[in-house]
Amino acid sequence: MKRILLTGAMGRIGQKVFQNCQDDYEFTLADIAPCREAISSPHQSVLADLSDPEGLADLCEGMDAVVHLAGVPDPTAEFDALLPANILATTNLMKAAHDAGCPRFVFASSAQTIEGYPVDRQIVSGMAVAPANLYGVTKCYGEALCSYYATQKGMSCVALRIGAFEPVEGHELANARDLSAWLSHRDAVHLIVRSIEADVDGLFIGHGISNNRFKRLDLTETKRVLGYAPQDDAFVTFALPIV
Repeated sequence: MKRILLTGAMGRIGQKVFQNCQDDYEFTLADIAPCREAISSPHQSVLADLSDPEGLADLCEGMDAVVHLAGVPDPTAEFDALLPANILATTNLMKAAHDAGCPRFVFASSAQTIEGYPVDRQIVSGMAVAPANLYGVTKCYGEALCSYYATQKGMSCVALRIGAFEPVEGHELANARDLSAWLSHRDAVHLIVRSIEADVDGLFIGHGISNNRFKRLDLTETKRVLGYAPQDDAFVTFALPIV
């Protein structure tokens, strides 16, 4: 089995990835918070503050892929709150992964990198970033860092612009714009798996939403490059008015 370092493993996406893929990969689950469940061999759980570079080389050693989901996912956060988890942690981890010879780095970017565009404009591959908040700016930095390591250091990097990752029950989706950016739990796991497994040379920036009838982000290139085949549609799943 491939060995995967999964950061932010106690977060919403991280937990779903481990729960659904624990029979397919050997995981090292890294988070600043302690693991809330018993982890059995061949998996292991470690406490890690990624803003501190000490020990990250050992974490990355022998890994087939790093899936970096850790970060502060708050569009309202100020820069001081974002700096350790979104800038320093990503910088430290990418360097450690490169130095350890890790062949694939998967970075959880965000649809907030393009939220500055009008809501009625679909985002296609190759458009310039347009963050509407400092959280989005930090994710633009992460994408740029992936580009640096891909073009200058020869790493294979996949940056995923994750949309509205919300459960079916207890969701916070409110309108058609939210529905157009929805990423279901099932599709999120599939997207992460394809980002680990797909043949990607250099950098690819993928779009992380489901197969919604109206799509905030175009999925054409993500389907083609990663082999992503989303199954869910927010406009079918949720009984919300299209306004």
